[in-house]
Parts: sequence; structure tokens; C-alpha cells
Amino acid sequence: MRIFTKNRFYIRLYVNLIDINDLTNKQSISEKSETKFNNQRLLIADFNKAEHFISNVFKKHGFSSKNSIGIIQQMEMAEGGLSDVEKRVLLELFSKIGIREIYVDESLSDLTEKQLLNYKK
Repeated sequence: MRIFTKNRFYIRLYVNLIDINDLTNKQSISEKSETKFNNQRLLIADFNKAEHFISNVFKKHGFSSKNSIGIIQQMEMAEGGLSDVEKRVLLELFSKIGIREIYVDESLSDLTEKQLLNYKK
């Protein structure tokens, strides 16, 4: 039995919207940002606004990102795959809110429970 477990989050990003599934505590939320952080070309065009929004969503719903695992999917504006720069933005963004182990999944379809439980980079 493990005394200390890492929280696991499955996070899907849409235009100015985030879906978070807390796989550890079996909670799911979806929240839309009042402030746009995208533009015509990029889902995350304003890094600071996106960070503020996502950080507040985690705090508001009591999700602890400390020492956690995040499986991140950008569900819109990713046709043809994410560029290295877009992946770097996602890694930096979720690292700044405290997630320590981050996996960016480039598929545009929802992952199954089995895929999430066995997810490796």
C-alpha cells in the first residue's frame, strides 16, 4: 500500500475552456474563461491569462497540483499536430501551476479509462 500517491489529472483544452478530470478523486469539471486567451492561430496566445485562469480553476475546485501527474490534450486548433513551440507552451503552463509530471497527448479524441490508467509518455 502506498501512503503518498500522486494526483492524476486528465486535462482537455478547448478555445477558452478547460475540462479537468481528477482521476485520483473521481471528480470532473468543465469551466469556460470569461477572458479570452486565444487568437485566430493559437489556442494559448496570452500565456499569463491562460495561467491565471487555469490556476484559479484548480484552486476554486480544490484540486491539488503539487507533485501531480497531468495528461494534457489540446482538443481544438491542433489539426496537423502541435508544433514544438505549442507543446512547450503546454509544458510550461502546467508546470507553472504545479504539475510535476506532464504528458502531452496529441490525439484529438478522448482517451479511454484504460489508456489513462496506463499512460506513459
